[in-house]
Amino acid sequence: MQIPGERRSRQPDDVGNRAGIFAEAVRDGNMDLAWSMLSKETRGMRMGVWATRNNIDMQVAYKAGYETEHPMRTSMLEDFRTTVLRLWPLEDLTDLGVAPTNYINDEHAFAFLPFGVTEEASSVPKRRMMSGLIIPMILEDRNWQVDLPGWRFFNQDPES
Repeated sequence: MQIPGERRSRQPDDVGNRAGIFAEAVRDGNMDLAWSMLSKETRGMRMGVWATRNNIDMQVAYKAGYETEHPMRTSMLEDFRTTVLRLWPLEDLTDLGVAPTNYINDEHAFAFLPFGVTEEASSVPKRRMMSGLIIPMILEDRNWQVDLPGWRFFNQDPES
């Protein structure tokens, strides 16, 4: 599968490193950190899904999403982690490397975290076929955030 966009460097950068921190946070159950690394659109989408699934008022879901001491926050974050781990089995979140980032434009990118990278080689500077996680990212308020709706860029025809 070809990752869209272009590489601006032969070395991994902050975008890929942040995607790796997100994956590690999910793996380790540090969901407050993982949640803080989501784009605003992704957080809003997840609050809506959780509220709808559990018949919870959206105002309550919003408060749970933004108030760290809210009594329903743990439930919402556990639901998010369960959803992510359905797509990324926990055993796949170990031995992740960081490959150079593919940029769609100055605000959208795809980070690639290849599986099976040892500590001695935690970055992957050159192209080759590897299994791994592809994580869409967006530059938001001067920070790169995980942007799950960013998949909309994945199958765009570069000619259009």
